[in-house]
Amino acid sequence: MRIAILTKHTLAHGLGGVQVHAEGLAHGLVARGHEVVVLTTALPRGLDVVRQDGVEFHFLSNTRSNVYSRSWWEHSVLAFERLHRVRPFDLVLSEDLAGSGLIRRLPEIPHLPFLQGLALEHVVSEVRQIEGVKGTLKYFAIKIPELFYYALIHERPLIRRARMLGLVSRRAIGLIQRWYRVPEGAVRLLPNWVDVDLFRPDAARRSEVRSALGIPLDAFVFLMASVLTKQKGVQVGLEAFARCLPAHPHLVLLVVGEGPYRPTLDQKVRALGLDQTVRFVGSVPNAEAAGYYQASDVFLFPTLRVEGIPFVVLEAMASALPVIASRIGG
Repeated sequence: MRIAILTKHTLAHGLGGVQVHAEGLAHGLVARGHEVVVLTTALPRGLDVVRQDGVEFHFLSNTRSNVYSRSWWEHSVLAFERLHRVRPFDLVLSEDLAGSGLIRRLPEIPHLPFLQGLALEHVVSEVRQIEGVKGTLKYFAIKIPELFYYALIHERPLIRRARMLGLVSRRAIGLIQRWYRVPEGAVRLLPNWVDVDLFRPDAARRSEVRSALGIPLDAFVFLMASVLTKQKGVQVGLEAFARCLPAHPHLVLLVVGEGPYRPTLDQKVRALGLDQTVRFVGSVPNAEAAGYYQASDVFLFPTLRVEGIPFVVLEAMASALPVIASRIGG
């Protein structure tokens, strides 16, 4: 089959759950003999078409990197139509709302969206992040209308018109059937996955990574891994770690990932006096991330966001790490 995958970002844009899902899906389908073309948003470094391990990636230059926007929904449809005229596609797969424009324009083409969660769930995510009067006003004046826009203008038509929906948890299936009255036969539980050959306990790799970071073998290491945004709650993990440190001076905290909230987190580390015990590793390729799990003893996931089934939690479990996570979402 010739398959198109629509996603607003890939691992070329940075590390994250949807990115891992999209690339794993693409490469897995190629390994099973399918032809796969990925349509995604522009990259800052201006790449256009890239072929990697049998997958053809199209980075659409007229779109904003990593962002759902009018330009994405317009130009993703135009790019698909151009490619479809040359060689027709048999199936479209899309990540979350990335296929909303296409399914409205070409509803006759079989289309399977993968939904990690639902737009209206983020009402809860956003309310957990409100700070002060200004934050409250922004929440009601901007965030609530924005979430209802995505839910009604993009999510609802996508769900109503898709031939089949793939959801990552039974909880998400229950929500979508209750909110959108989707027939039971139109929904499939398609759980997220993890590469257990890559993410696994490895004593040799543990010693190697600790040595490279200058961490003693007898230290007790906590790990957080995520895009560094406020909603991922790394600041909550830092506060919890600071409480533990006086009674357990041999603790170390590793933070894998990068993002716009990093400067604020740096300030928090200094304010809490954690300069010598917290290590920001930065963004690393997904394959390299496995070594940081192997070098650690406990995984922290203090998210403020309503999550589906986070890949980082699955990766930590596959690496035999105990997980301390927020009781939110899936």
